[in-house]
Amino acid sequence: MTQCSSRAWPRAVLAVLTSALAACGGGGSATTDPPVTPAEIDYPNSIVVGASAPQALVYHPAVGAMPAMVSAGSASGLLAAGNTAVLAEHVEATLPGLRVVCVSGRGESTGVISAINLGVIAESAAVLLDARWGATDAGLAWAGAVTRGKGWLGWENCGVKPEGAPSPSSRLVPAADGGYAEDIFDGNPGTTFNTISTTATAASVAAMLSAAGRLAPDDPLRPLQLTLRAYADNSGHTVFVETGTPVPGAPAAARGFVALYVAEP
Repeated sequence: MTQCSSRAWPRAVLAVLTSALAACGGGGSATTDPPVTPAEIDYPNSIVVGASAPQALVYHPAVGAMPAMVSAGSASGLLAAGNTAVLAEHVEATLPGLRVVCVSGRGESTGVISAINLGVIAESAAVLLDARWGATDAGLAWAGAVTRGKGWLGWENCGVKPEGAPSPSSRLVPAADGGYAEDIFDGNPGTTFNTISTTATAASVAAMLSAAGRLAPDDPLRPLQLTLRAYADNSGHTVFVETGTPVPGAPAAARGFVALYVAEP
C-alpha cells in the first residue's frame, strides 16, 4: 500500500481546508498540483500587550476565507494561548521582519487618550519582530532622534477606524530638550478628523525609557505604566515601541496597548 502525506501548518487551525484536499489520489488528476499554503513566519522577539518580556509568536498568513492567525505559547492580555485570528495588521514595506497585528475588540483609545475613535473594532495586540530585530539602547536611540528632530508616525489599532482606510494613529516629534510633542489623531484624514495635542517633558521621557517606566495618571479609570523601547534590525533601521500596561489594582476594564513608531521618510 502506498501512503501519502501532506505538510500541515503546525499550530494553525486548518481543518476548514481539509474538505478541499481529497484523500491522496482520490480520483484526482495525476497532473494536478496540490494546493500551496503560505509558509508560517516566526517572530521570536515580539512585544505583546500584557507580557513583561518579549514573546515568541508564529504568524500564519490568510488562506482563502480563513483569516491570518497568530499562535502564542502562552496567554497574554489580548492573545490566548494557541491561535488568535488577526482582524487587521500594518506592515511597513521598508522594514521587513516587522508588523503590527490587531485583534477584534474595542480600540476606542489611542495611547493614554480614551473615548476617541469611537466605533473602532480593533485593538493592537502585538508588534511582531523577527530574528532580524532586537532591543537596542533606548536612551542612545532617543538621543539620536532628538538630534535629528524629525517626526515619527505611530501605529496603534493598525489604523482601523470606521471613517475610512487605515491611517497612522499619531505623529510624535522629539523636542530639543529631550521631551516630545505628539498629535493624537481622532478620526481619519479627509473625513471626521480631530487632532489632540499632547506633550511629554524630558523627565517623563526619561522615566519611560527606564526599566520601571512611568505612571500615566491621565485617566484614573485606566492607570497605565508606560515604557518606551527601541529596536534595531541588522540593516541599521530603528523603531520605537511604546507600551501601556494597567497597574496592579487598576479596574478590570482597563486595557493596555502597544504602539509602533516609525521614522518619517
